[in-house]
Formats: sequence, C-alpha cells, structure tokens
Amino acid sequence: MHNNRGRDPIAIVGAACRLPGAESPADLWQIVSGGRDVIGVIPQERFDIETASGRRRPEVLRGAGGYLDDIAGFDARFFGVTPFEALRMDPQQRLLLEVTWEALDDAGIPGESLAGSDTGVYTSLLPSGYWDLLRRSGMYDMHAALGAAVSGIFPGRISTHLDLRGPSMGVEAACATSLLAVHVACRALWAGEIDLAIVGGANLQIVPDLYFALADAGVLSGSGRCRFGDVSGDGYVRSEGVVALILKPLSRALADGDRPYATILGSAATHDGRTGGSLVAPGLEGHETMLRKAYLDAGVSPGDVDYVEAHGPGTPAGDPTELAALNLVMREGRDPGRRCLVGSVKSNIGHTEFASGMAGLLKTALALRHRTIPPTLHVVEPHAVLLDPAASVELALLAQDWPERGVPALAGVNSFGMSGTNVHLVLSEAPRPARPRRAQARPSYVLPLSARDPRALDELAAAYADLLDTMADEMVADEMVADETVAEGEGPGLHDVCFSAGARRSHHEFRLAAVGDDARSLAASLREFRANGRGDGRSVHAGERRAAKRPKVVFVFPGQGGQWAGMGRQLLAAEPAFARRLHECSRAVAAELGWSPVDVLLRGERLSRVDEVQPTLWAMQVALAAVWREWGVEPDLLIGHSMGEIAAAVTAGALSVADGAAVVARRSRLLRELRTPGAMWAVGLGEEAAQQAIGQAISEVCVGVVNSRHSTVLSGDPAGLERVVEPLRRDGVFCRQVDVDYASHAPQVEPVREALLEALSGVRPGPCSVSIHSSAWDRVVDGTELDAGYWFDNLRLPVRFAAACQAALADARPAVFIEMSPHPVLQTALEEEIEASGANASVVPCLRRDVPDAAALSAALGQAYVLGCRPSWDRVHAEGEYVRLPGYPWQRRRFWPGSATSPIPPEPARETVLARRGRPDLAALSETELTAVVADLASQILAVPGHEIGMDVPLTLLGLDSVLATRFRERVRRELGVDVPVRSLLGPSTLLDLTTELRSAATV
Repeated sequence: MHNNRGRDPIAIVGAACRLPGAESPADLWQIVSGGRDVIGVIPQERFDIETASGRRRPEVLRGAGGYLDDIAGFDARFFGVTPFEALRMDPQQRLLLEVTWEALDDAGIPGESLAGSDTGVYTSLLPSGYWDLLRRSGMYDMHAALGAAVSGIFPGRISTHLDLRGPSMGVEAACATSLLAVHVACRALWAGEIDLAIVGGANLQIVPDLYFALADAGVLSGSGRCRFGDVSGDGYVRSEGVVALILKPLSRALADGDRPYATILGSAATHDGRTGGSLVAPGLEGHETMLRKAYLDAGVSPGDVDYVEAHGPGTPAGDPTELAALNLVMREGRDPGRRCLVGSVKSNIGHTEFASGMAGLLKTALALRHRTIPPTLHVVEPHAVLLDPAASVELALLAQDWPERGVPALAGVNSFGMSGTNVHLVLSEAPRPARPRRAQARPSYVLPLSARDPRALDELAAAYADLLDTMADEMVADEMVADETVAEGEGPGLHDVCFSAGARRSHHEFRLAAVGDDARSLAASLREFRANGRGDGRSVHAGERRAAKRPKVVFVFPGQGGQWAGMGRQLLAAEPAFARRLHECSRAVAAELGWSPVDVLLRGERLSRVDEVQPTLWAMQVALAAVWREWGVEPDLLIGHSMGEIAAAVTAGALSVADGAAVVARRSRLLRELRTPGAMWAVGLGEEAAQQAIGQAISEVCVGVVNSRHSTVLSGDPAGLERVVEPLRRDGVFCRQVDVDYASHAPQVEPVREALLEALSGVRPGPCSVSIHSSAWDRVVDGTELDAGYWFDNLRLPVRFAAACQAALADARPAVFIEMSPHPVLQTALEEEIEASGANASVVPCLRRDVPDAAALSAALGQAYVLGCRPSWDRVHAEGEYVRLPGYPWQRRRFWPGSATSPIPPEPARETVLARRGRPDLAALSETELTAVVADLASQILAVPGHEIGMDVPLTLLGLDSVLATRFRERVRRELGVDVPVRSLLGPSTLLDLTTELRSAATV
C-alpha cells in the first residue's frame, strides 16, 4: 500500500549515459532486456602494462573489463572551453558535461531556460588518476588543478555553465556515491530547496594502480564476470560508466508535459556501523535497517515490491549478506507464493564502481517504463537462501513481463560502498500519459534545427531526415492497415516533432529551418541541405552567419500594391491568431463601410477601388503582425509606408482597431470621391536625380515617395507626369505607373484636408507600446501625436521611407525587417538601403502571391529563425506533445597529455617572434594588420587555431576565463605596450572591440 500520499514523488524526466556497449539509455535497454553480456578485456592501449605493473603481476591488467571506447574526445567548442583548458580537464568531467547536456535534451529542457533557477547539481566524481598524467607531462597550472586535482569543482562547472543558483556539490561514499547523490537530490526537492536536480556520476580508469590493490585483496573476479547470486561468484569486473539523470517533482513534470521514466517514492541512506565486523565488510543488520527506513520513508510495504535491483557485484561476502537482508525484509506484508524478483546490471556491464548505483537506477527505471524485468546473467547454482521454498526473493533468470496486479509497479534499488554506506531507493512506475490526441493536420510545418558547429548541423539534419522518413514509412504502413489518409496519420506526429524541436530544445548559433507539408517533404528538404550545403530559400533556410545575438526586429507595413485575389484565405483556416485579428478588423471595417473584408477574401474577389483595397490591406497587415507577435517575434521598431502607417499605429497600440478602421475607411472613401486628377509613377532614380528630372514641371509634379537611394515615386498631375516620365523611359530608366487614379503625397490631395480633419476628429490616439518611426515626419513618434492632423500629413507629405530605414540601420546591431504584406512591395528598396549602408541586416517577406499562404508564412518564420529571431515555438506549434528527438552530434577532438593532436601551452618561441620584430607602432598599422596581431595573440592564449577565432564573438564565449584573461592582459601589455583591464576582457567585449580599444590607446 502507498501510505505516504502527502509527498510529491520525484520524476526521472531525463536520462543519458555512456556505459560499456551503450551510448544511450535505449542502448542499455537493448543490452539488459536482451540478456546480453558486453564485458570485454582491458584495452591494451589504455595502460603501459609492463611499466605500470613493474614487479607486480602484469596479468592483472590483461583481464576482463567493461571499457568505454573514447574517453579522450571532447566537444570543447560546444561548452566554450578552450583547448588549453580542455586538455587539463579530467575526462570524467568532459564526458559528464556531454552526458548532462544529453540528459537535459532527453528531458526536453533547453539549457538556457534554467538560467537563474534554483536547480541543484549533485555529482559523484572521484579522482581518476588523470592528475597524475598531467603532472608527468609538466602541467601544474591552475587549470590543471581545477580540472583534474579537485573533483568537487565539477558540479560548480555545470552550475556556472548553465547559470544555476541552487546547491552545487560533489558527493563521495565509495561505490555508494552516485546513488547517494540521488538521495541527497531527492531530499532537497522534497524540502523545497530546489526546483530541479541534475545528478551525475562518472567512473573512468585512467591509471592502473587500484587494479593491483583490488587484485591483492581478492576482490576482482578470476572468471572475468560478475556472477551475482551464484555460489561461484568470485568477485567483480571493473567497468567504466557515466550516467546523468534529471529529476523534478512529479506534479510539475506532468504539468510540463514531460514523459518520466519512473518516479522515486522514498529513499534511505545509512551506515553499517560495526555490524559488519570491519570497515569494508557488509553488515546484515545495517542492510536491514536501510531497507526498512527506505520503505517507511516511501510509505510502501516491502511486500508490495515486485523487483529489486541489487548492488550485486558477485563477491563471496557481499552477495550472501545482501540477499539475506532482502529475504528478511521483502517478506513483510507479502502474499504467500509471490516472490520479489532480484537482479543486477553488473552481470551485463560489470561494476561501474562510483557510478554503479545510477547505472542500476537507470536500468530499473527503464524496466518500469517498459514493464519488463530483465534477466540477471551467469547464474548456474544460486545461493542457498534462494533455494529455500520459504524464501521471499528469487533471481530473475529470464526476461519476463512485469507482474500485473492492477496497481503501479514498484521496485527498489540498492547501492553499497566499501566505506559501509548503504543507499536504497524505492521506485514506482510513472503515470501513463493519456493516449495522445490527434492534433489537427496543418498545411505547413516549420522544423527548426541548430548546432554550435556547421558540421554538427549537417549531421543533425541527417538524423532528423532519417527520423522523418521513418515516420513517413510508418504512416504509409498504417494507411495500408487502417482506412486513413497519410495526412491524417502523419500530421499529429509531425506536429509533435516540430513542437519538441522548437520548444523543448536549446537553440544555438548555426541554424536551419525546414519547411514542408508532411514528413516526407521535410526529410527531402533536409537532405537537399546536406547535398548543397545551404538552404534553397523555399523549403529550407540556413543561416550564412552565426545567429549569435538576437537581432533588432523591424515590422514594415507597406502601402498599396501587394494585394491579390485569394490572399489570406488559407491563413484564415490555419492560423487562429490571424483569423481572430482579421475578424476583429473586419467587423470594424464593416461598421464603417457596410461590407466585410473577410467575406471579400473568402470569395477571392479582385480588389480595385481604393476604398476596397486599403481597408482590406490594412486588415491583412494588422492580422499578419498579430501572428508574428503570437509566435513570440516581438518588434523593436515599426515603420509604416503611406497607408501602412495606419496598421503600424494599431500594432503599436497607439490606435484602437476601431480608430484604425475609421482612419483607413474614411480616408480611402474621401480619396475615392476626390475629383482632382492625379497619378503616380515609380522610377528608378534617387531623390536628387528625380528632382532634376522634374525640372520645370515642379508646379505639376513632385517627389511623393523616397523608397531608397535608387527608387522614388513621382506624384502629381497625370499630364505633367507623362511629360516627365517620357524622356526617362527613352533613356532606359525604370518607370512604372502605379495603379491608382489619385496623387497621394502631393498637392492634389489638399481638397480633402478639411473633410478628413472633420471625419477623424473623434480619433483618440494613445502612447505606443512599440516605437514607430514616422515616414511622414521622419522621426520616432510616441503615439499620442497620431491624431486627425497627423493622418492628413501622412497622406499629403512625402514618404521618407529610405530615411526611416537608414535610421533603423544606424546602430551596429543586426536587424531583420519583416514586411507585413500579402506580397513583398518594399523588399527591393530595403535591400538597396542595407547594401548601401553595409549593415548586417536582412529582409523577410511574409507572403507571396505565387506561394500558398501557410507555406510562405512558414518559410518567413524559418528565415527569421535562422537570422537569430527567437520564436515561442510552443505557440507556433500550439498543443504539441513532447516527444524525444535525435541527440546532439558532438564534434569531438582528442585531448590527452602527450598526444600529437592535443593542444600544448604557448611556446616561448612563439612569443619571441613578435619581440624580434620589435614592438609594433599600433597607430601605423592598418586595420587589417592590427586585427591580425590581436587575433594571433588570442590564438596563442586560447590555444585555438587562428581560423577558428571569431572576431565578433565575445571573448568569454571563445573560452576566456579569469586566469586566461590575466595572461592575455600581460601579453598585450608586454608586446603591444597597452594596459587592458581584465574586467573589460571578461565582459561582452569581442576581439573587434579590443582592436578598437588598442587603436584608441595608440592615438592618445
């Protein structure tokens, strides 16, 4: 019975591992459920056997072992660790960093989302001997000490990397260490001290010394196998392993849509005291006490437990004691004839020592999740206690379904240490999620992927392409069985994949976004990216540069010209935010004009009259902006072009929807009634050249719009315009008549002044929630100025769109201009201004008349994403279910003392090269030369190849820390003669900033 119902169980929501033969929890499950033995032999390259053994027995190092394939490789760039420091980090730390990140990915927790949270870190990392290798190689510096000599540093490394504020500690209790870390983490969660726990354990065998001590003590197995429960058990086989788990309260896990492996109901940690007779001998009484305390803490009767994962090393002293204690305690409250099954993962993978408790916990959590009890191996003759007909426990010798008793499955996990520490956890099957609801299939999907290295992004694209192709194949197979279409079967699963990739994964600087209407098309897009190395701009977008910073987002609202029959119809059905806002605008227009823009769009009617075109375009623009904001893409600035400023004002909150509809409806109606002849021509001239072309026709024609330095619109009397345009056409200048019969932004609209001021006298503007750069007044307005008088100025004054764009591009921040239009109208003008300014900016058109709405808008979102925007993917793919996805493809380099491929400390010879040339005159160096000098110094200090140095990346992201910053400052002072404060190096500064600072210092 579950008696402890007042306490929230702890959910294991994420897991990752490196174990013998297993790169992931899925691999481990294949091993244990299949009853496989993955023990091998000690790799001969791991130790120098003859030197290491000396006068001892060299055969000890030729025995069985469970070893990891690669402990020297590490993706240092991913974690912002310099090669210099990575070489000095214990491989246990390096591996556990990667595995911890994988566990967060598995849990669907973006690493950056934990910044500032009360997340605790609990690790079990005992010295591996790597410090000895570093000392032999002459590495005694602080990085080596922190990276390899002090194991308690590592949890702080995780907490610092993720900016966590909860407790961060190393735990140590010999082979009970890792499960003790879980116990401590659970206690902190139950006490409310933390919100989330990261628990990790690692065990690598880098030096052979302990082998000889264990062999001398008779602890190691002569038969080369852990034979738990067998009378012939003669010791254990040493193995390596790394495990990380993510824990959180179950109620929160369920609310967050997590998929827990299992839950922890209770735990106990005790010590044998003197009950074993010595420090290292197991004590029966101590084991019994531990078990009873754990089940009391969990509120569970031992008799209800179906399975216990034993410590089970296969030693002659340990196994009988553990089995005897289990036999005594597990009978309490147990129905006659129903035994508790017992097993040990050590029979599959060996004894991972300091990480063994978490290895057993992970196996048990997987067993609960799959409701299958794996077999324990290598048992020929069970211990006598197991042969007693009255025994309450028996070995699980065959894989079998979990007993079905109508209640959640229960299990226990043991872990003991030679120190006498005992730990037991009580686990329960996690609540089964409700049958996934079938999300409505969408006409288009966006799959965002990212990495911290272009090669990793390429590999990630391949992994997702494989996943999507598999999904498509499964849906086709389902279609053959059930009477469903592929789209109906495929949509929900695909929606969940896109949701999880967006909302439940971290987003790095190298990005791509695939766009498609089903899994197969998305897979094809990803494969096309891999084949071409770039996006095609339609179905897949890939960033040409790192998206290191969030860009300035500018919403641009054009004037007329983007309308087309049928625009917006698909979005009305597919995007709720668009439909809501468009219907709201439509009702407001209907109140003014007596007809509904929504009805016009649904009928696919062609718009021609100004009082049809402008209200409908206004409603489209406002609705498109609402979609982007619903998706979490918030603007930093709004720019409207002519009538587009009305939509900008509504989007900024300066005008209500009703007032916006009043402005666009009443003004366009007055324009329709205007009897003054007028026309407008777009010409491929800058403003000055356009004024020269007008010449003597200044009384009839004016420059009404300045779109860019190469594009203007002439406005005025039709006949006068013909006389101005004719010679331009003969000279090959681009000229195109605008499809209007009036002359906006010219004296020809003066007759509507009084009527418009009267019609809009009731408009009550308010302050902007987002800045608007007025293209009529060419300055930022606060919103309260947008009264009736402003809306006449907006119609009468020239449109200074180019100037507004130039102002938006004036700062150094990257910019993304998103054009809120059913078809791009201003894209070319914007791109001309961007090119002329040399700014880091891009233009994203929302829709295109020749592309289905949903596909075009999805492509626009994908493009914005790769440019650095941060959509709220949980709103883009609303109501998505979390599903586990392919893991991050690490880009490892080898870091090992003495390795030819390992980075080495900067050599004095390199330092003297600059000295032999003499201290350079910084003021005399060109920008390129000074940049090269700075990059070379950084390359030496960070031990990073010059081509990998990002001049525009903050130094801290390149791996600079306080120790290296001090060294960098000294080099700069000695070789360049400039004193740079350490604090400036550790801020957001880049090498480009440092170059500027050096230049300034040299010219003082």
